[in-house]
Amino acid sequence: MRVFVDTHGTERIYVAKPGPLGIIIIILVTGILSAVLLVLLSAVFLIAMPVVVLLVAAVIIAALVRAYFWPAS
Repeated sequence: MRVFVDTHGTERIYVAKPGPLGIIIIILVTGILSAVLLVLLSAVFLIAMPVVVLLVAAVIIAALVRAYFWPAS
């Protein structure tokens, strides 16, 4: 990549087309980043799921206990 700045303040940017090796590297990096993101998202899901189940169970148990100790008049 080359950047030229003229005396008038305009810029010209020349970008070379990626070759076969560059395309392969870009595909590999994209695949690795996608795999890491998938692992992180699945880990968050696997950690959050039991927490949600425990919270729902606690709410149900609290409602049953409340109904037992404070019967309707």
